[in-house]
Amino acid sequence: MSATTPIKFNFKSRTLKDDNGTELGKTKKQAPIIANLITPTKEELVQVLSSEDVAYQKVQQLIMDAVIQIQKDQARSQLDDIIESFGTDDSKVVTPEMLDHDKLTLTYISNLEPAQRGARALSDEDKEAFYADYLQVMVQATGKEEKRIKAHIDLFQKPIKAKQNKDSTAIMTTLVDQINVYLTASQQVEDTGEAALRIQSRFQKWLKEDDAFDASAL
Repeated sequence: MSATTPIKFNFKSRTLKDDNGTELGKTKKQAPIIANLITPTKEELVQVLSSEDVAYQKVQQLIMDAVIQIQKDQARSQLDDIIESFGTDDSKVVTPEMLDHDKLTLTYISNLEPAQRGARALSDEDKEAFYADYLQVMVQATGKEEKRIKAHIDLFQKPIKAKQNKDSTAIMTTLVDQINVYLTASQQVEDTGEAALRIQSRFQKWLKEDDAFDASAL
């Protein structure tokens, strides 16, 4: 028997444009809703995946496509990090051999924080909304000068600069903490939280990798 799962949906105001790209205005921001979706149980999934009935073939493929997409998203996240680490060195080229397949297993991915699992690419609009709100909120919440908050945003836009700095651990730890301050203080988290958490999770992942490094291996 199928289960009923409550799912929360948040909505953002969207910019409307005509065929020429001219902005016409914004849609009304709708209030969040919770909808009870009918979802399959584990037993139903096992039954479908183990069935030889041709009637289930398309459902089986749908499930497999969803699983592969999870791994693809994580692989994309790895490759994006690698390309970003190249900086402005045009001689470097990304290759399939650079993927860490141990970190693409479902077991590994399932133990990551949700924001670290790789997901849909954030739009420029998503990012800019976060940066604008972060600047406004953090100047007020921390009392720091605007130029210092803009320095945070510069590292959000180019996170590899933080990772490659000689004081990378201190810088990334500070940025993680500052995003926590933002998430507590902002009134726009439903709109900007995904972008904030995605950026924060990248720094957290790098910090964890640094902690896990065994110096005795050198």
